[in-house]
Amino acid sequence: MDTRPVLDTDVLIDYLRGVGPGRDLIRVLGPSLAYRVTTVSAFELALGRSYGDTPAPVDALLSVPSLPLSRAAAIRAGGLLRSLREKGRGLDIRDAMQAGICLEAQLPLVTRNRDHFERVEGLDVVGPDEWLARSGV
Repeated sequence: MDTRPVLDTDVLIDYLRGVGPGRDLIRVLGPSLAYRVTTVSAFELALGRSYGDTPAPVDALLSVPSLPLSRAAAIRAGGLLRSLREKGRGLDIRDAMQAGICLEAQLPLVTRNRDHFERVEGLDVVGPDEWLARSGV
């Protein structure tokens, strides 16, 4: 089983801005392409003004294997979002899709938005610094 983590959009943005724990993580993982992204992150990064001006840095980050929003992941995301909303603990729809993709792929999500994602039962949520320590890289 592939254990490369999925990097959330906020981690990728850290790298693009040149600050934060995501920058440091990608500096370590980047040369070996030891991470994955989702199509949700590709969508979110394409929304950014900087992508319209200079797409090359984003395209480079997105050159790693990308996990799609498959039918199974979409159904899972919809179910978890419905359940969280019923409990008054909803997520942004893009976060729900991101979580559904990671759950379906059985891969950890590395993010700085831990409090958003930790409400998703069964999702392995890891901070960037914690991933570096956990992986021993």
